[in-house]
Amino acid sequence: MGPEYLAIGLTAIISAVTGGSWVANKILLRQSKEIQQSFSYTSSQKRRIDILEDQINRMPMEYVLKVDFLREIKEMHDNFREINNKLDKLMEKILSK
Repeated sequence: MGPEYLAIGLTAIISAVTGGSWVANKILLRQSKEIQQSFSYTSSQKRRIDILEDQINRMPMEYVLKVDFLREIKEMHDNFREINNKLDKLMEKILSK
């Protein structure tokens, strides 16, 4: 084995190592970018969840069923009708004098 073969072998080994490290570097950079994108997406989703939690916390704590609400509105309407009837009677008494 002559020195030429040794030089060719060393050159091949060095180029294989540098080429392999270049490929590994590209793969690691791609993985790093994907991890960074995942992290930023997770951070934005966390901000959205925090905003939603704040909105929920600002909502009133007492909730009413639709049936109960309609019943209360009907009672209020009936009370106004009674008041209007009483006012009509009073007006009739005043006008009849």
